[in-house]
Amino acid sequence: MNQGRTSIEVKFPVPWGHIAGKIYGSLKEERVLMVHGILDNAGTFDRLIEHLPQKYQYVNIDLPGHGLSSPMPSGMPLHYFDYVHSILFVLDALKWQTCIYIGHSFGAHIATYFSILYPGRLEKIVALDGFLPFLVKDIVPYIRDVYNLNAYTKDSNILYTKDEIMYALQFKRFETLRMEAAEALFKRAVTKVGDLYKFNRDTRLRHVVRPFFTLEQHKEIFKKYTTKTLIIIADSSVRVNILSQIVKTLPLITNKTDLFTVIQVRGNHDVHNNYPEWVAPHICKFLDDNLQSKL
Repeated sequence: MNQGRTSIEVKFPVPWGHIAGKIYGSLKEERVLMVHGILDNAGTFDRLIEHLPQKYQYVNIDLPGHGLSSPMPSGMPLHYFDYVHSILFVLDALKWQTCIYIGHSFGAHIATYFSILYPGRLEKIVALDGFLPFLVKDIVPYIRDVYNLNAYTKDSNILYTKDEIMYALQFKRFETLRMEAAEALFKRAVTKVGDLYKFNRDTRLRHVVRPFFTLEQHKEIFKKYTTKTLIIIADSSVRVNILSQIVKTLPLITNKTDLFTVIQVRGNHDVHNNYPEWVAPHICKFLDDNLQSKL
């Protein structure tokens, strides 16, 4: 483990503002982009990165509308492929032709589509308790809800104490975070207003952003998937059964048996932040190409 690794703050210009992030390490040929899940921020990887090899340069971003990054343009709902495209803005700003990608949940979802739309840009993907986005079961009411913009703003200006923020970061989410893991998110999660805080969250994220595709359309698109991928599944995650079913079908969809390595670890959906030492060894082996597929 590497104690006390330091980072520098960066802002990458985009047409609607900036994408914020932090860079660990000097410029190297071996580079890793790290992307968090919905309603989290770059702090989700602070604890994990202490366990990862120093030979890489790591860039850890806040997705648009998260942390210290500008939200997408106002007045319209959020669209899945705008988030996919935001990764291209970051890579181009960094002048990275290729990199390794580590993503958690939604961050892993958008990596899969990015690698199909921009083949060759991602050398490998580490997908932490996420891969394909979940399907929209009933498309018409889903679209209607997404376009109900008035519903997004009802508590956007509420201020909270730090204790209330910490409680929300730990417990008002799909699965519980340890105190240390919540602290890692806190700095980028809020803006201080007097003695209180407001969340740095785009309120449109109340609706999890998904592509409007049927199962058959997903399958057709993923026939073009060619990126070597490590999928880490948390055994206590609420998504464990769905994710396990998805990964079993991947060789059939892609007609490739050597792309996917699947590892199951103890922990919940946020195990990479709660117990980074449980997932780091698998990531380190995968980065060094020493991990054999267990599909």
